[in-house]
Amino acid sequence: MPDLTLDVQKIPNNPNAALVVLAGSIDAKTVPGFQEQMNKVKDDGVIRFVLDMEGIKYVNSTGLGFLVNLADSLDPKGGGIALVKLHPKVKVVFDMLGLNAFFKIFGNRNDALNSVGGSAAKAEPAPVPAAAHAAPPPPQPAQLVRGGTAVHPPVSVPTGEEVQVTGQTLECSSCKATLIVPDPGNYKCPRCSAIFTFTRDGKANFLPRRRLTPIQMTLTCSPECTEGLVTMAGLLSRRAGFSPDLTRSMEQSVRESAATIIDKAYGANEQCTYQVLMVASDSEVSIKFSDYGKKIDPELKDGEGKPVFNVTRKAMDVFDLKAHPKGGNILTLSKRAATM
Repeated sequence: MPDLTLDVQKIPNNPNAALVVLAGSIDAKTVPGFQEQMNKVKDDGVIRFVLDMEGIKYVNSTGLGFLVNLADSLDPKGGGIALVKLHPKVKVVFDMLGLNAFFKIFGNRNDALNSVGGSAAKAEPAPVPAAAHAAPPPPQPAQLVRGGTAVHPPVSVPTGEEVQVTGQTLECSSCKATLIVPDPGNYKCPRCSAIFTFTRDGKANFLPRRRLTPIQMTLTCSPECTEGLVTMAGLLSRRAGFSPDLTRSMEQSVRESAATIIDKAYGANEQCTYQVLMVASDSEVSIKFSDYGKKIDPELKDGEGKPVFNVTRKAMDVFDLKAHPKGGNILTLSKRAATM
């Protein structure tokens, strides 16, 4: 029996949606095949998925990362993912890591299908004008200019403002990359995926990024929770317009911070818990850790003689470690994309 099986069913009254019935495990072994099959369905124009998870008994950090990244790739196109019948053990992980912020979760298939404009019944769609079926085309990547190859100096376009662009060269409002747009249309920055429009009269307007509700979670001191937390930090960083290098830096800082708290505050006791609050806004990610373990001395050195949180101190714009009023530690981290 395969480790993961997929049964893809098109939803008759919504050509942009599909039901995928899964069975098995979503992990490092099965994710490559899962990704390949889902990409084929996406290539057919599907942007809304209902994933029936009743047959999924296990999802590891690699699987969680793939599901979150899949949902994130569908968001700019107006799509998303609805999950159905999560196994209790899997749902605990989703709840613990705050993944409900990225998925709609339902207890039955009918409610999930209704959420994407479909239904369980195989009824013919009512006749409507052809234009009503056509979804707006997804934003296409703008041309990223490297070095000094731009003919015209880039025009700064603040988010939410319509600005006249000279020579079709502009600066991304999030990551400050220099972009060239050849024709009127909807575009996205190839570096940070910020979406903007370029009109026929030569004006550009960057759309405000979707602001997420702060994500608050209580995690155990286990490797699985650490990897899930790192995955979440990477996703929020990409949404905030971070470059790939800066995203990796954020992930490394979060992994080091969690590992240091687990080791120094709790003595690597996997039964202990700590709290994390993550906030992503336009071009910035802030993360606050709090625990009730042993106080961590900011001057403490690791086995190599380096200060604890060595990577994190260097990478973050804000690094603040202080004692928790009720015992333990409060660690606050913050990074802006514009400072890369």
